[in-house]
Amino acid sequence: MLVHVQPSTAGRRHEAGGTMETPKYLQTLWSYKWLLAFGLVVAVVAGFFAGFTIVNGQVESRAVKSYSASTTVLVTSPGDTLYQAKLPERQIQEGVIPPEPLDLSQSTQIYAYIVTGAGILESVETAVGPLDEDTESITAIRRTTQPAGDERFPGSLKLPVLEIVGTSQSETRSEEIASAATDAFLDFVAAKQTAQAIPEDNRVQLDILVEGAAVEAETSNPAIPVVVTGFAVFLAFVALAFVLAGFRSARAKRKEARRSAPESRSTPTTATFDAVARPGPSPDDADDHDLVAAGTRAD
Repeated sequence: MLVHVQPSTAGRRHEAGGTMETPKYLQTLWSYKWLLAFGLVVAVVAGFFAGFTIVNGQVESRAVKSYSASTTVLVTSPGDTLYQAKLPERQIQEGVIPPEPLDLSQSTQIYAYIVTGAGILESVETAVGPLDEDTESITAIRRTTQPAGDERFPGSLKLPVLEIVGTSQSETRSEEIASAATDAFLDFVAAKQTAQAIPEDNRVQLDILVEGAAVEAETSNPAIPVVVTGFAVFLAFVALAFVLAGFRSARAKRKEARRSAPESRSTPTTATFDAVARPGPSPDDADDHDLVAAGTRAD
């Protein structure tokens, strides 16, 4: 006696779950793998030229470069005690108010605004030509940190040290702007002192400490346009693959519909064959029938 044992439900579930069907979109992408491979090459090339260019056989970044050159000016006076260990003795006459030194660090803060004013800008443009409003500028700031410090993160010091900065897309141009701005500011201060008839011993002195070379400022990451452009181009090829797959699927459905459509000619019925096999009465038979109906004897 043979006993047929059916597999358990759990076993059938296990067998059904053991084989995973590949998602439809992955099948579509795999069927157009050569198109996607070509799209990947195009995306890499497009991304490269979006972020870089070739000039005189050298690869250069398309990111906008900016250079800054600065001149450091010390604001001081003829009676400055910077290099003295102590003040010498002096006799004070009765009824005479002794001279009171001014806080030059406060004056330096005002000088920074004067450097960025319209008067200095006009003198600089006369010397080096008009400045591009978008990429070139003249700035000045009173130093609050040590020389190695960064004024983007100000310190707590109040120094009589003025830093005049020229910014441009060219190293040489930025140095020219900084130098012209410094000269224009020195001339401006001297003209004001002369106009106000300030004695030589009471005048502010401006000593140039450092004329710095141009340095490249921080710019945008050149990899951003490369990644964005490359991804967009490759995504366009992926979309093209799905569009072509849609056209192919619609075309296959139309072909299948035409194949399964019924034939235009129908099969003849039995009534049709009877009508053909049994012809209608002839004209002679109709005449004989009329004679019989009228009482004529037909032999």
